[in-house]
Amino acid sequence: MRSKFRKCLECNRYTLKEYCPICKKRTFDPTPAKFSLEDRYGIYRRRLKYKEYYGGKNGCN
Repeated sequence: MRSKFRKCLECNRYTLKEYCPICKKRTFDPTPAKFSLEDRYGIYRRRLKYKEYYGGKNGCN
């Protein structure tokens, strides 16, 4: 079961609301994604890191 707590990245406060009541910015779920050895999206994450590091050169699609 996921937590209903949300965190504002701007003022670092926790709330249950989608928008922070203090700074009115959007809040996010602070819990990390569930770990799995069968990483379905790992190839996409590695491609993105490769593109960011090398700027999309060297045959990366």
